[in-house]
Amino acid sequence: MIPKGNELLERLNKKYTLAIATGALGEVLKNHFFPRFNIPNVFSEIVSVHDLENKSLAKPHPHIVQEIMRRTGCKPEETVMVGDASNDMLMAQRAGVTPIAVLTGHLNKEEAGKIGVKYIIPDITKLETILDKLP
Repeated sequence: MIPKGNELLERLNKKYTLAIATGALGEVLKNHFFPRFNIPNVFSEIVSVHDLENKSLAKPHPHIVQEIMRRTGCKPEETVMVGDASNDMLMAQRAGVTPIAVLTGHLNKEEAGKIGVKYIIPDITKLETILDKLP
């Protein structure tokens, strides 16, 4: 858990539509993980690879991000994908949305740079700094 992470989520939720694109089961996140860590109910959508009938539409295919945009009514130019893996960044690029790499997972700065990610942050606490810079 990130210190003051829940406060960050609450602040972001006041300004943005938040959603999750995940390889985990959405129901497990909502019913077990979120309550265990007191994560607030701020996500308008959770789309999981387990929701897909056609598994070839999983990350890095753009389908999950496109589905979230369809459900939320967001356009690519007003959407960002925050992720910690190269497949997250590739999915964002293929969906035409801005990728933001967080270096707390499976991706390092060099790898993110090689796949063309412009916005790279050491941890999620720096996200607001990047979002404030975006048009």
